[in-house]
Amino acid sequence: MQTLPGFARKYAIMEELDGGFGIGTSPEAFVRLDSWEGRIVASLHVKGLKQGPFRYMLYLIFLQGDGLVSIPAGEVSASFPSMQGSLEIDPDTLKSYNTRPELVKYAAITAESKDKMWIPLFASFEKSLKWDESLRQIIHKKAPKKQAENVSDTTRKGQEETRPGQDKKEEHSPAGQSQSDPNPGRRGSATEGAGLNKCDIDKLETLIKNNFEASQPFKRGNPDYTWYQVNDLAKLSNIMYMSGINVPVFANPKILVGLFRYKHILAGLYKGENFSNFFVIGIPARDENDNRPFETACRWVPVTGSDVRDLGGYWLVYVSLRSGEIVV
Repeated sequence: MQTLPGFARKYAIMEELDGGFGIGTSPEAFVRLDSWEGRIVASLHVKGLKQGPFRYMLYLIFLQGDGLVSIPAGEVSASFPSMQGSLEIDPDTLKSYNTRPELVKYAAITAESKDKMWIPLFASFEKSLKWDESLRQIIHKKAPKKQAENVSDTTRKGQEETRPGQDKKEEHSPAGQSQSDPNPGRRGSATEGAGLNKCDIDKLETLIKNNFEASQPFKRGNPDYTWYQVNDLAKLSNIMYMSGINVPVFANPKILVGLFRYKHILAGLYKGENFSNFFVIGIPARDENDNRPFETACRWVPVTGSDVRDLGGYWLVYVSLRSGEIVV
């Protein structure tokens, strides 16, 4: 887990374990864990999970002394295809299990019906950790009723308090770049009201420059852009958080797909006129029909003569540094 003071984040793509719970094809899921002040909050993006007479639950598995312990984070909705947040395990619950947020090792989505339990999706947060059938027994050990109720109450409270912002639009948004030389213009915000904190562009630029290698991915480069090659999403995510950018852009599993396939993504800074400054994320893909991360909040820019095999260009996602919002 890459950390900056007071905050840490982990990601994983969940893989199918027990079959029969997909809609036509295997279900997919992406899990992000944020931790601070002794608590851990899970966000999920689930796709293709069959609805039925099952109760889907997210369990997180932690180190506990010399063994492992499974703690329920909350109920998962199969009918909610986008991001699900507020699945929280509070500090008191973690203390009652004698564990800490940084000791989390696995995540599992279970399907439960009466006294039966299956595990449709599973992930580990370390490459060296693989599925072992002994984990099934650990997950099957139900949490004490009182502790499970505490987790459920926390989850419900978080869901009730989480409401999207309203009536907040970004005045200067990127648009209108050419195919080979992207150039921002003015368009609307994709996450109205989400960015209430002003971003610290100097801090962002310094941290990115000190942690990642400079890159020139486009032959006809626009001098208003600076680009960096990123191979550690957790580190980049923490840098964004410390700089005031809190959009859940990495909740999209296709960004991880691009990273795994091409071993990098791009992070860029655009400094325009009238303080029109943007943070830009570039997701590599084969062509404009491949691995598009967002329906409208991204644009395709091709590259030519790349040394990276099968790389045809990047899907660019812009975040306003005035508001911290994703823009389209």
